[in-house]
Amino acid sequence: MTRTIKALCVIVGLICTLQAVIPTTGEKVSAKIDTIKGVWAATVFSLDFPQKPTTDPDILKKDADALIDKANRLGYNTLYFQVRPSGDAFYESEIFPWSEYLTGEQGLAPQNGFDPLEYIIDAAHKKEIELHAWINPYRITASEKSNATQTEQSIAKKYPQLAVKHSDGKLYLNPGEPESNKLVVDGALEIIRNYDVDGIHIDDYFYPSGAFPDSETFTRYGGSFRDIGDWRRDNTTSLIKALRDAIKAEDPSCIFSVSPSGIWANKKSHPEGSDSSGIQSYFDNYADTRLWVKENLIDVIIPQIYWNIGYEIADFKKITNWWNDTVRGTSVRLCIGQGTYRVSDETNPTSVWYGENGQAELKSQLKLLNSLDNIHGYSHYRLGSAADNGGFADFIKKLNTQKLRSFTDTEGYPWAEEAIERLYQKGIVNGMGDGTFGSSRTVTRADFTIMLVRLTEQNVPFAENFADVTEDKYYYKEIGIAKALGYASGRENNIFDPLGNITREDMATLAYRVLVKEGRIGEGNPEILFKKFPDANEISEYAREAVAAMTEDGYLGGYETGEFKPKGLATRAETAVFLDRISQ
Repeated sequence: MTRTIKALCVIVGLICTLQAVIPTTGEKVSAKIDTIKGVWAATVFSLDFPQKPTTDPDILKKDADALIDKANRLGYNTLYFQVRPSGDAFYESEIFPWSEYLTGEQGLAPQNGFDPLEYIIDAAHKKEIELHAWINPYRITASEKSNATQTEQSIAKKYPQLAVKHSDGKLYLNPGEPESNKLVVDGALEIIRNYDVDGIHIDDYFYPSGAFPDSETFTRYGGSFRDIGDWRRDNTTSLIKALRDAIKAEDPSCIFSVSPSGIWANKKSHPEGSDSSGIQSYFDNYADTRLWVKENLIDVIIPQIYWNIGYEIADFKKITNWWNDTVRGTSVRLCIGQGTYRVSDETNPTSVWYGENGQAELKSQLKLLNSLDNIHGYSHYRLGSAADNGGFADFIKKLNTQKLRSFTDTEGYPWAEEAIERLYQKGIVNGMGDGTFGSSRTVTRADFTIMLVRLTEQNVPFAENFADVTEDKYYYKEIGIAKALGYASGRENNIFDPLGNITREDMATLAYRVLVKEGRIGEGNPEILFKKFPDANEISEYAREAVAAMTEDGYLGGYETGEFKPKGLATRAETAVFLDRISQ
């Protein structure tokens, strides 16, 4: 099991609005794909794999091939494969025993040294599907029946001081015990070091709902905490921080994602909560998922919003909008967990989830996701819900082939639509937050400079900046870099005029300096301008060489009237096309 070295890919998110660009607060690690079209493959109770527990490697390979083929056929590009359903492993581990859901008996290995995780990773990557190792952090048993079948290799037997029996009859690691978190972290590191996974994925099993028997643990470790709820939330946050630190230290390109229950908190319980009244991860699972987003502790969050639009207790639209607002200004990518199983499992003809009604609901949900500015994909629970013997699988395939992002106002700009889409997927530009791109709106000199510098991934130290660009401004760093590199010279008296609108000739000048420095463009001949554009005399002297070179090489062009309009203000659509050409 030789671990391959994966390239580090950093996307710096840039949210462009009419008035400002909101900077991200940390590096954003990107998956290989732009938009996540994910699906969960559950192994607990052998739901999605294997079809039946067995030690036979040939049967396991056949089931694994069927799993990956189905994910590929339905158009998914990301698979969250459950490798630790309950204190066990679907891979060779020195920490956790082989899963009873894999071979039929806890601790019993597949024959001939077969490793299903290694095989599935290889099969997924051959289909260009990302494979994220999905682990349940604290759950030791998924049913009370399994308590009696725990072997000497089990976590419950090896670490009895960490295991507690909850009121639901199941066994859990006690999150209040520091050793519990260490065990979870060590397990994640074991996977990263031995397998070529694209990410580590944690689901919503933190503290189980209901009274948890940890009062003695609170007495031992509670310290300065007066409220046991605050202490529990600190325990789960400590786990997330420890996982983040360990994962990034081992492999910075490994994606760390969490899929909590859909509701962080209800507004009636917490002023920052959503307009809902369902189970809350903050109070019921003691998982402060909003904090994890605000502090950029994770790369991707996938809240499980398994309800329909208009559902009184938990409205999909309201909760999705709440998450869309929550991630704004952070480096965390938001994907939405959707309950496709609701359609396949529904038997009540009057239900919103039944048959074609359910399909219409999923279409409406996708339309909503398309209209929001911070959505980077979705994940369906679960792969087995799209049965091959019915029309639902075909429906899912069609759903996955649709573009996730489709701004409502780009249809009138066919010459810019593809460029806008590409830059959006790269994280260079974004929408206005209302489903539109704002194609006709103008761009400030500061915003254009930020986009240009981040597009070229330049990052150099600088000792000085323009007089009107102070350290408290969101554009301070990028303009300082642009000045240090000689891209931006500003106006007279060391003034840059960051909030002034960028003109077409200044846009050409800034970009020309970048391309010259990179050796991608030759010197421009200003004389050709007077042969090409009737308004060439309006082009400022300092910009003529740049405009000549940029138009000659096809980066910029004139209007249908033949004019260049050098003093014209660049629109967001024009800027997108221009930057897209530069990025090619």
